[in-house]
Amino acid sequence: MSIKLTYFPGKGAAELTRYILAYGGQDFEDNRITGDIWATLKPKTPLGSVPVVTLESGNEYSQSIAVARYFANKFGITGKTEEEKLHSDMIVDLMRIDIMPLFVKIYFQKDEETKKTMTEECKAKTLTWLNKLESGLVKGEASFLESGFSWADIALFCLVNDQFPLIQMDLGSDFPKLTAIVDKVKSDPKIAAWIEKRPVTPM
Repeated sequence: MSIKLTYFPGKGAAELTRYILAYGGQDFEDNRITGDIWATLKPKTPLGSVPVVTLESGNEYSQSIAVARYFANKFGITGKTEEEKLHSDMIVDLMRIDIMPLFVKIYFQKDEETKKTMTEECKAKTLTWLNKLESGLVKGEASFLESGFSWADIALFCLVNDQFPLIQMDLGSDFPKLTAIVDKVKSDPKIAAWIEKRPVTPM
């Protein structure tokens, strides 16, 4: 049995794992389900949520960050020391738990005035966090870790490449260290190939 990643037809909570799988050269079934299928599938999933990964063993697991971390560990990109692993975990949690939900809420907001207010608040909060990252948390050369490339770098790229366009936001010229990280991830041939082949979705 091959690895299967089940999620809705979009990037969302699954894309970090998809990027990591691509980086690791891991073949997988990109199982994108619609709402009617989800209604039937939901009671059968481990926690009633997606993404769900089905491993070669047939065992299934939920929780997007846990799944992404599993594969990051498998491919050796969580850090070389326990402290580096803590550092990369901190960055990933910031991206996926604190920042990304702000963009998701804006995307699904129907009222335009509310959306405008939410967008300004999102930009302000995100810029505050980005300044903290830029000023003291980039420890390596175009990487958050001194030892080199990690899943934290991919998490930043995922945010900038996939979420920022939702509110017409970019890094600009104020974050040269973060821009170097994003550019390095973007230039990886396997990640570039995944972006080229994946379905085009706004979210």
